[in-house]
Amino acid sequence: ELRLVLLGGTGSGKSAAGNIILGREERNQDSTSRATATSTSTSTLTQQSESTQGEVAGRKVTMVDTHDWFSPGLSLVKLRQDVELCVHLSAPGPHAFLLVIPVKQPTGEQKGMLEKIEEIFGERFWRTTMIIFSVTEELQKKNIEEFIQSGDQEVQRLVEKCGKRFHCLNIKESGDGSQVSELLVKIEKMVEENREKFYSSEIYLETESQIRAMETKILKEIEEKRMEGEKEMKEKIDKEVQESLRKIEGVIQEHEGNITQLNDRTSELERKMKEEMDEVKKKELEMELQREVERRREMEEKVNKLKEKRERERKEMEERHK
Repeated sequence: ELRLVLLGGTGSGKSAAGNIILGREERNQDSTSRATATSTSTSTLTQQSESTQGEVAGRKVTMVDTHDWFSPGLSLVKLRQDVELCVHLSAPGPHAFLLVIPVKQPTGEQKGMLEKIEEIFGERFWRTTMIIFSVTEELQKKNIEEFIQSGDQEVQRLVEKCGKRFHCLNIKESGDGSQVSELLVKIEKMVEENREKFYSSEIYLETESQIRAMETKILKEIEEKRMEGEKEMKEKIDKEVQESLRKIEGVIQEHEGNITQLNDRTSELERKMKEEMDEVKKKELEMELQREVERRREMEEKVNKLKEKRERERKEMEERHK
């Protein structure tokens, strides 16, 4: 049995490559050519890892087509779940990972792919990996070396990481059995040269642990950002509160200064009333005194309210720092 795992982004030709290798025109249709294959797949777009079995050149092949693990929108939880499913479907471990890359104008799709793969699988992954360049015409096959050398640097890095192991697969030529036979020869040669023979379940378990570590790291970073945001917000609020307290304190001092002046003024009016003999003038002084007393009362009331507000804001600030 040969266990293969297909990796690649959406639109890379990954699923089509799997169909070509197993000799299937379309998923869920029996092939009339080189292979007889069965599958539990029900959709063209791979939503999760799925396994297909077939016989190719007299050899049983298990093909696991994975979800797009490189999609920016894929959560780590979903990634871990799909890696776990891939582990189950390819047990006790795949002989080869086939990383499918389309031969087309660079679009930046491969950017960060190498780092993402190493984060998931570790350095040992590359020992059991071959790149499949998916093409749609024979001319692309002939110019593949030129595509690698003059193309996307990310593609060059991936080819180097795989020990320059790659194979061109025309995903439009399902009847060309030679391209699949050549691929199997390359895979068998890679397996033969690899000391570990296949990427074992034990390594997979390490991979799962690495993904969990990634989850923990990201959650920690999110929490740190949240706490940093809270700290910045708290500091901003405290700054605003302190500015408010400063203004309140200034107004209180101004009002208290006015109250002191009013106290002096009322004392002066009371003294004049006692000394004044003219009843008319005395009455005028009395009315003026009442006005000043009322002004002082209003001013004292304002000061008391401002002091209450000041105390309230101080307590709120202290609560935020507990």
